[in-house]
Amino acid sequence: MKVALLLASALLGLPALAQTQPPTERPSFFAVYPPPPRGTFQPTRPPNSTASRDPDLIGPKPFYRTSETWLFGGALDWRYRNGSSNTRGGYIASGRYTLDYIKANPKDGDERGGMRLQLVSESEGPRGTALNRLRASEVYAFYRFLLPGVDATVRAGQFVLPFGLAAVYDTPLQPIQTLYEKSLGLRVDTGAMLEGSYGPYRYYVAATTGAGPNRSDFDGNKVIMARLESLFRTQAENGRLQLGGSIMTGRGPVTTFDTQLPASGTSVARNFVDRTRMAADAVYQLDKLLARGEVVFGADDQNPVWGYFGEGNLAVSRHVTVVGVMRSWKFGDKPQSATALGLGANYKFAKDVMIRALYEYERDVPSLAAGGRPTVEKRFTLQTRVNF
Repeated sequence: MKVALLLASALLGLPALAQTQPPTERPSFFAVYPPPPRGTFQPTRPPNSTASRDPDLIGPKPFYRTSETWLFGGALDWRYRNGSSNTRGGYIASGRYTLDYIKANPKDGDERGGMRLQLVSESEGPRGTALNRLRASEVYAFYRFLLPGVDATVRAGQFVLPFGLAAVYDTPLQPIQTLYEKSLGLRVDTGAMLEGSYGPYRYYVAATTGAGPNRSDFDGNKVIMARLESLFRTQAENGRLQLGGSIMTGRGPVTTFDTQLPASGTSVARNFVDRTRMAADAVYQLDKLLARGEVVFGADDQNPVWGYFGEGNLAVSRHVTVVGVMRSWKFGDKPQSATALGLGANYKFAKDVMIRALYEYERDVPSLAAGGRPTVEKRFTLQTRVNF
């Protein structure tokens, strides 16, 4: 009973990513991370959200010793792909370049405000063609308020939607994609967001256009969403479990089994539909195991939709990790669906160089209007990811 109550409170409460050591006394299964004392700096922290400025899952909490700081980082994605219908051969899939400006209080190292400018070079057409566009992805300004027992950050511009695993898993420059391509048709959108923490909980509330980045609001309708998350230390030594719940309502783009989003998140002009979405997601880490999963369900107009995503990573040596993934989405236009299974391995060649190999078996079913006949895609991707 205690376990059920704790799981329910994690999904329905305001989950947060606290930044301190766990309590010395633990409940029978897991304990919530408490908030840090004011003015202290912890060398490690629980997973952070991609909706925040720094998406690093494991890295230390940023500590700023000067009142103004400029940070630049980037990544280059080179791939070789061989599939029955995709573009074959080697190509540069995308490059991402991020500039952050941080206004901080050097006395306690906490950021108080700033901005992010993220540019992505990518192809205009299907994946695998030459890079011929430079687009803006995340472009926003933020300001952090500190109140007794709670903090809140106001964010305005283009940012990652705080929904499902998209909020805590940065996939655009990876062969593996979560459900957002099919379930939302969006990853980055334009609007405003309020996020912050209260005790051991973290909350997000956002209002966006639903049209995606670098596009106008076609129909004037907005998308409203909220996310709640919390982090627990499990009874197993070094075990951590993050649970999140998200809800969304509004008008968004229509997606099909072949909908794909480039790394910037920019989409072509599409039809729009009234939709609702709810999601529950989890990230579990224990020593050499890292597992992620989400379940998303809702409706497009009156047509029910739902899907699931699961991924497991097991480190078999210092440099090699084995990866397994499964993904499925059932569209409102029956019997349309997209289901995929994948198996691969990651090799950490150097600190900032990762080589990924992934074999996928994908089964797509188009709508009745498109024939309704299933198609199978067998795809092998070899990626070299360089961070700088």
